[in-house]
Amino acid sequence: MATEIEMKLGVPSAEVLNRVLEDPQLTQYMKDDYELRHMVSTYYDTRDGVLSQRKWTLRLRKEGGNTIAAFKTQNMSDDMGFFTRNEWQCAVDNIEDAIPMLIDQGAPRELKNLLKGRNLVATCGAEFDRRAACLYMDDGVRIEIAGDLGELFSGGRREPICELELELLYGDVGSLPPLCDQLVQEYGLYEELRSKYQRAKALSEEA
Repeated sequence: MATEIEMKLGVPSAEVLNRVLEDPQLTQYMKDDYELRHMVSTYYDTRDGVLSQRKWTLRLRKEGGNTIAAFKTQNMSDDMGFFTRNEWQCAVDNIEDAIPMLIDQGAPRELKNLLKGRNLVATCGAEFDRRAACLYMDDGVRIEIAGDLGELFSGGRREPICELELELLYGDVGSLPPLCDQLVQEYGLYEELRSKYQRAKALSEEA
C-alpha cells in the first residue's frame, strides 16, 4: 500500500500550462527532462454504486503498453486542496482479475463481499497526455509535477482537462502548499477540489 499525497491545480489554458512547466523556478530542480505519456483511464463501479457510496475509486489505466488497476480509498485530508488517499495498484488485463490481487496487497477485504453477486461496469473515464518530471528540492523533498491535457468523458458528454498535479514523493508535506500558492499567484491557477473521477462521474449525473 502507498499513501498518495497530492494537490491539484486547474489551469486556464494549454498555453499557460506549458509556461508553468517551463518555468525556470521549477525546472531548476529537475535532473531529467519531462516524460510524455498518453493515458486512458476507465473507472468502474457496480450498477447500484456501492463503491462511490463509500467514496472509493476503482480504475483501470492504459499507459503505453501497460495496463494498471488502482484502488483508492476516500480522501483522508481535512485540508482543502489536499488529496490524501490510500492506494493499491497491480498490473492486470481486466478489472475483474484485479480485485483479488488488490485485496492480497492489502486493499479492504470488504471489497470482496461488496462485489459478490454484483457486476462491475464502466461508469466514466479520462483520456489525456501527461508531461511529468520529478523535482528534487531542498531538505530532500521530492515532488512529481505533472501537467495533464485531455478530456473527461461519461456517455456522450465530455469536459476538457487542463490541470497540474503535484504529488509528494518524499519529504515534508508542508512543502506542497507554498509551491502551489506561488503558482496560483503567478499564473492565475486555481485549486481543483475534485478528482478526475469525481468530475467525470458528475458528467453523467448532470445529463
